[in-house]
Amino acid sequence: MPSQVLAVGITGGTFALLARPRIGDIPLSRAITSAVGAVLIVSLGYLSPEQALASLDTTTLLLLFGMLCHVEGLRRSGCYEWAAAILVDRSASARQLTLGTLGLSALLSAVALNDATVLLLTPILVTATRVGDIDPVLPLLAVILGANIGSLATPLGNPQNAFILAESGITTAKFVTTLVPVTVGVLTFTAVVLWAVAETTPVQAGVDRPPLDIGWGLTSGAFVVATLGVLVIFPSGQPGVLATTMGIVHIAWLQFYRRVPGADIVQDLDWGILVMFAGIFVLVGALEQAGVAHLLTTATRQFSLATLTFGLSNLVSNVPAVVLLAHTVESTGEWFVLAAVSTLAGVATPIGSAATLIVLDQARRENVEISLWKLLKTGFPLAVATSIAAVGVLKVV
Repeated sequence: MPSQVLAVGITGGTFALLARPRIGDIPLSRAITSAVGAVLIVSLGYLSPEQALASLDTTTLLLLFGMLCHVEGLRRSGCYEWAAAILVDRSASARQLTLGTLGLSALLSAVALNDATVLLLTPILVTATRVGDIDPVLPLLAVILGANIGSLATPLGNPQNAFILAESGITTAKFVTTLVPVTVGVLTFTAVVLWAVAETTPVQAGVDRPPLDIGWGLTSGAFVVATLGVLVIFPSGQPGVLATTMGIVHIAWLQFYRRVPGADIVQDLDWGILVMFAGIFVLVGALEQAGVAHLLTTATRQFSLATLTFGLSNLVSNVPAVVLLAHTVESTGEWFVLAAVSTLAGVATPIGSAATLIVLDQARRENVEISLWKLLKTGFPLAVATSIAAVGVLKVV
């Protein structure tokens, strides 16, 4: 019993720290936090090295690796910054900038990991609002909302969707056809809300348009679309293997046709996401040993899966919440509820999702402070309303 309590304490503490970008002046890396928690579990003997390795979900890790390859290819083409600059140049008012940001963030996040979208869009939007002398808070909230909502549409949009595709047995075609209508409906509702609250202040916020290699950008984008297509065409194939294959081919193309050393591309991949997931899998394995999975299953009988998902996502962030609650899912419909609510809950509080944390951290680095109250005032009611609506729609379909 003492060892079980210790394992649960280590895991709970690690999950709590995953939702914090820093403690005081000490910066925290989600990857290192997760890895330290996993190392403690193994070092203290609660899981053997063999059990820890067995707890890793290689399909999810391979799927994420493939997407990281595509994200790096797109980033190097300059398409993210170029698209943001075009948006800023064509926005005549703060309202247009806010709504355009919502749409652009959602679109980019639907086809590639939303973490990359917010990481690359946020700095240029901060610059635009500073030059245009407008309040940056609402456009940055639009980045958060768009990235989280848009990522719901496909299994490539965020890490928890990739995990659900790997674990659920749902085909990519079924995933997309079920969740795209939900995404469009939620995005439309959010756009109406932002339209109502956004200012019509004129914007003169031209920013320098960064260089774009059009051929590179189109080809890298084609690799992303092709990956989604391959996952749809081969529903019985291993999604992780298929995605990794496409990612490796993408890197090989960049090396052969663009003369970019493959080692440079691999070095710049966001390996932290994979390290974080590996650590989470080990931590969840420890919780299974402690019988917590059974307790969560009991909890879902007392409360709805949607309610538990929403609450847990804003307690430990949505990725750990999904991995934890996956053991309680009993039907295809519940997998979709888990995907929808965990993603939409990500805008409710600062700790709801990695994308939300990244925007807040990037803004802080640019000396823009988005207060907790401002995020809660907009994000929490939208998260609750859209989660309820999504669950209602999913029950019908």
